[in-house]
Amino acid sequence: MALVCLWALGSGAVGVKHGSVKTLVDSCGFFPQISPDGQWLLYSPTEATSLMLKNLATGAVTTVASVGYPGFDAIFGPDGKVYYVTQERKKHNLVYRTAHCYDPATGADQVVLKPQHGRVQAIPATRGVVVNGERQYYRSGKQVGSWVYTRGDVLYLVDEAGGTRSLQPVQESNGYLWASLSPDGTKVMFEAASKGVFVCDLNGQVIAELGEFLMPCWYNNEYVIAMSNAGNIRTNGSRIWLLSLDGETMKPISDREERAVQPMVCNGKIVYTLLYSGQVKQMELDIPAPAMQPVAQGKEKGKAEKVKNPLSKNDVPRVFINPGHGGHDSDDRHVPTWVIGAQDTIHYYESNSNLTKGLALVEILKNKGYETAISRKTNYTEDDLDLFEIVSLAANSGADIFFSIHSNATGIEKRINFPLGLYRGWDGKPAVDGSLELSDAVMKQAIKNTLAVWTHKERSRGDWSFYDWGYKVGLGVLRFNKLPGFLSEGSFHDYLPERERLLNDSYCWLEAWTQSLGMDEYFGRKGKFKNSVVAGTVRWEDLKRHDEDKRVFDEDELLPINGALLRLYNGRGALSRVYTTDKMDNGVFVFTNLQPDKYKLELYYGDEQLYLTKKVKVKKGKTSFINLKLKSTQKPKK
Repeated sequence: MALVCLWALGSGAVGVKHGSVKTLVDSCGFFPQISPDGQWLLYSPTEATSLMLKNLATGAVTTVASVGYPGFDAIFGPDGKVYYVTQERKKHNLVYRTAHCYDPATGADQVVLKPQHGRVQAIPATRGVVVNGERQYYRSGKQVGSWVYTRGDVLYLVDEAGGTRSLQPVQESNGYLWASLSPDGTKVMFEAASKGVFVCDLNGQVIAELGEFLMPCWYNNEYVIAMSNAGNIRTNGSRIWLLSLDGETMKPISDREERAVQPMVCNGKIVYTLLYSGQVKQMELDIPAPAMQPVAQGKEKGKAEKVKNPLSKNDVPRVFINPGHGGHDSDDRHVPTWVIGAQDTIHYYESNSNLTKGLALVEILKNKGYETAISRKTNYTEDDLDLFEIVSLAANSGADIFFSIHSNATGIEKRINFPLGLYRGWDGKPAVDGSLELSDAVMKQAIKNTLAVWTHKERSRGDWSFYDWGYKVGLGVLRFNKLPGFLSEGSFHDYLPERERLLNDSYCWLEAWTQSLGMDEYFGRKGKFKNSVVAGTVRWEDLKRHDEDKRVFDEDELLPINGALLRLYNGRGALSRVYTTDKMDNGVFVFTNLQPDKYKLELYYGDEQLYLTKKVKVKKGKTSFINLKLKSTQKPKK
């Protein structure tokens, strides 16, 4: 079959049945799922704090679960039972997940998979349900059929005999999401983050490319329902779309004003929710859909089994890192800056420094024994993912925490600079337990960085309180995220000296290092690591800035020294590290990966003449901050 690319809208010959659109839930009905027999509707309130079940015949609503954030990723099995996952923090704030099965007919609820660390996900199979964990998995019966799932940028196909194949049908994706088998079991659909929705055969050969959409689901073997990717100019906004594999149909089927998201299809019925109100609607199309026959409940019982080759053998902290933005696009805060040392205008983009910090944090945490996943590794337009993509990648990673890296800007004439952590919720009342605790730990370490000049103390704030965008609107990258986590505004890049420091990769590394120290504290790993850091700045004591922007404070009034040479000698007198300050007017130097010892720091300037010597005591796992000053009239040492 030839590759099909759908880049032009097609009118098609199908449409919504007249009068078929109706409201099923008035508000707070996110991630709706309809049962195979059409009798029940499953949904969650905004923050996944409970899982609700509505009898569509009687209107009665039952709370399936209200502990452990059971919402968002629950599904119906073909037997009509509800499979859902709860989470709890234990053992130094690691997240453990438990799988449950709820029977709407009897109200019985049982644990089908005991708590385990990492990703636990309920996945529909062709004849049952599999709850896939990294240590154990559960099958709803002996013969569940075939199923697919994703881990990072690998798609796994499990056949009826239990054999597993790994597929990578799209290269250079930021990760795969929402994989599912077609009703006839001959095709696999998935979303490749940053690339779009694809369909491949069972060997991983791509047979159709459906464009930049999210949360795709099969309507029948030839049609797909999906939601808009807000970052795609062709499908932006929030609408539900009908797509065909042959390329003839690509059109929205929900009203533009509705802001419709999170579609799901069962037996020809499409349910979706409205983005802010959570109103759930249902519609039907005038094309046939394969009927899902409910599985008769027999004597066969589901079984939990150990995974022979667990993906994660050790319960170590797992961090999902999101370097904010991506590509030098309209949402990236571009600031042209005249740099004295470079004698040129340097173009600062927040996405650049965010990525530098993110990649540094990955390596730092890996060296400390953490497991990590990251939303992007490059900085192109296609890396500027839809916020819901980022949230979904984080959930799919099985992470313990979500960490989004940014820098801030006032947007006004006043200039300030301080570390700010923003978590989802009200001030002092995070929507997800652990988020405030994590933010406080990281911000407490960030403020210790004396290379920066801080105008205020560090802060942790709830995004619902911080922004006046509407009731519980908050930051999009935290919406629908039930992991403990927050967005770090590490500093303010519209404060000129701070922007100049953020142009230095070592300074970005240093911010990542302080973030890792906060995570060590959060996960109870503080003091376990020997490697240490020496960092500082070099400034002229008697020369002040002559920049047009005079809104600077304290030490930042002094002119940084470009091109200063620093040599660090260990206790035995051997040269350990060498660093030359750059030409970006920041005077920053950073020595990394040091062993505890007594060191000597020497500063050279102008034809490498020695001007200053200083002793430095480096303690285990600590950061020594040293800010040096020279007088312009000072003569070199002999």
